[in-house]
Amino acid sequence: MATRTFRNKDEAEINITPMLDVVFIMLIFFIVTTTFNKETGLRIFSTNNSTINSDKVKVATIKLETNDNYTVNGVATTLDGIESLLANLKAANPELKAQIISSKEVKTGLLVSAIAQIKQNGIQQYTVSSF
Repeated sequence: MATRTFRNKDEAEINITPMLDVVFIMLIFFIVTTTFNKETGLRIFSTNNSTINSDKVKVATIKLETNDNYTVNGVATTLDGIESLLANLKAANPELKAQIISSKEVKTGLLVSAIAQIKQNGIQQYTVSSF
């Protein structure tokens, strides 16, 4: 006797086409609505020679080294003392420019603090380099 096997022709299949359509529409929506922001940061130039001509009367050279060693035109100071030395130099020369030479190991917060002290003294032109 022959046996018959019956297949259920009504097997359930999952149609994923509508789900893919929804996913692609959401992807397009998120791509279109995303805003891209250009992040700003400090631009540090690594040079062996000084960027500004080192005329001691017109340029204040601020050197930031590791282990809290800070100098302004060769005079040792603290981080907070940079502002007072710059104020004295600015009083002697109103057209004073500044140059920050920083070690690569100095934390960014200390560098930003030195730049803030330069700006507080009204010095408009300054450069930042690293060694």
